[in-house]
Amino acid sequence: MTAPAARRRAPAPQVTSALATWFGGPQAIAAFRERKLGRAPLVLRPRDSAWRSVAPDFDTVIAMAAGGVPFQIAAERRYDRTGDPHHLRRALAEGGTVFLPQVHQVLPRLMRLIVALRAGLLGPRKEECSFLFAVEGRGRTGMGLHHDGPVDAFWLQLEGRRTVTIGEPVAPGTPEDLPARAAGRGTWRTLALGPGTLFHLPPWTPHDVVCHGRSLALSLTWTTAPVRGDRARAAALAAWDIASGSVDRIPAVSRRRFWTQVPAIAGPRRRRTFRLTTPDGVVDLPLAARGIAERLAMMPRFEVPNARGASALAWFLEHGLVAPQDLPLRIIPSNPARLDGWRFS
Repeated sequence: MTAPAARRRAPAPQVTSALATWFGGPQAIAAFRERKLGRAPLVLRPRDSAWRSVAPDFDTVIAMAAGGVPFQIAAERRYDRTGDPHHLRRALAEGGTVFLPQVHQVLPRLMRLIVALRAGLLGPRKEECSFLFAVEGRGRTGMGLHHDGPVDAFWLQLEGRRTVTIGEPVAPGTPEDLPARAAGRGTWRTLALGPGTLFHLPPWTPHDVVCHGRSLALSLTWTTAPVRGDRARAAALAAWDIASGSVDRIPAVSRRRFWTQVPAIAGPRRRRTFRLTTPDGVVDLPLAARGIAERLAMMPRFEVPNARGASALAWFLEHGLVAPQDLPLRIIPSNPARLDGWRFS
């Protein structure tokens, strides 16, 4: 390549994965996937403050529930599944747990984190769920000693602090709710979960949670059953489950930063093109775009040194896969009654 040709080439953008807050790079992600995933509970400390923008604050979450987003209340193993907003304040005052199932449908930045965990660690699974827990903690156990069955879970602590006491995995088929006396058998340990920590809980692991003061936390779960077939796997990896509606606030436009707007999965090479699977279908792109396309599954942010550097993203800007704006924090659903959380029982 001649020197003038080298000067004409646009500088490559800097790429920051949606998992960079907890993992130092692809090697760290691969090491966790091979050695820890599904095998050992682990608390990952935050490396930066990006986790703060994943979800709204405590008061906004309660306002979301009062405004029609699905929620349930748990107190001493009794459940209020009515979704009646008049029950919220009393439940919180008494130390009950308010939780919003499938809350990712109205939180695009949480959906981005789910996609990155799916693409980087878990692969396509047959079912994935999200729960947002809000508690005015009283130092008592939250939902009692239990396990979540055949699921891999990741918890993100957003506000306040919790402790989780975990035991050795139970046998498949064990009832989910466990008697308190079970904590007297086997080996148990208690872990502290502070703001920004990402905690991995393997399948069939019994646990009990205590909230110390106000706590806001996410629980993300995936079944252990994988999706089979190349096309089905690509579609599952590119799934983007966001409700229709308006946004709470339009993010600012940046000159140097670009955010992935939806996941995209690069397919096999063809003669001069390759196929990119997106939530809206398949797009054919030139092979020159494949290097960046292979990064989109992790929902990264791109930084370019100057306006010319953005030319490397031109194909993806044209198709709406990348934009100079972050995802909105919150969706105000046009039809809250159709949100999936109402179907949880």
